[in-house]
Amino acid sequence: MPFAKIVTKITLGAICLALSMIAHADSVTLTLDSHFSTPDYAFYTYTDTYGGVHSNVPVGPYMATMNGDGLNNASVLVFCYDMNADTYVGKAYPGTVTPISGLSNPAYSEVLEATYLVNELMGDGGINAPLATRGALSLAIWETMNPTSLTKYNPFPTDPAALPYEAQAALAVANGNWTAADANTYQTWIPGADFATIQRFGVVEEGPEPSTWVLMATGLLGLGLAGWRMRVQTS
Repeated sequence: MPFAKIVTKITLGAICLALSMIAHADSVTLTLDSHFSTPDYAFYTYTDTYGGVHSNVPVGPYMATMNGDGLNNASVLVFCYDMNADTYVGKAYPGTVTPISGLSNPAYSEVLEATYLVNELMGDGGINAPLATRGALSLAIWETMNPTSLTKYNPFPTDPAALPYEAQAALAVANGNWTAADANTYQTWIPGADFATIQRFGVVEEGPEPSTWVLMATGLLGLGLAGWRMRVQTS
């Protein structure tokens, strides 16, 4: 997920799903919350199927703001789609919000399953969901979107806890229990051409006002900090 100077950059390559119910053809800027620490962010540690340990992975949803095309500092929650696509927190990135009907395969099929997973996490409490749930579902989203990611992993560092969620998403789509109409609840923010290598974000719903973010995230205060594949850039 580069942001302004003196900022932290998230290198999760998960295309973040910014929350919004309306498709925006005009440019819409997205800015991730600049306070890259708990309680604003949650950090997850897991051991992948190859035995690799990944510590302090920032997992969704993330708090952000959107501006443009009728939006004025709209508070949103976002889910990243591309693992390790460098994106700076606190920097405004231009892009567009696109419904799933505006996508083509293979991204269409991936987003269809990814939005099912986003819906699952939001149903489990979103930013207030247990860390284990946020972590497993975030990894499931990233692996689902990995084939079309510019930072594609081969092999992907699979989280065993994510596999049941990935299977559920594939089955729900195959059975017609999760359709494009459902997926349009969570539209996709796509970065502009000048920032094409940062993360994609999926729009879920308008989030709380910034003044209430800390209250919502109180349960995350005990989480550890660090930087899984993240760097700090200073001026």
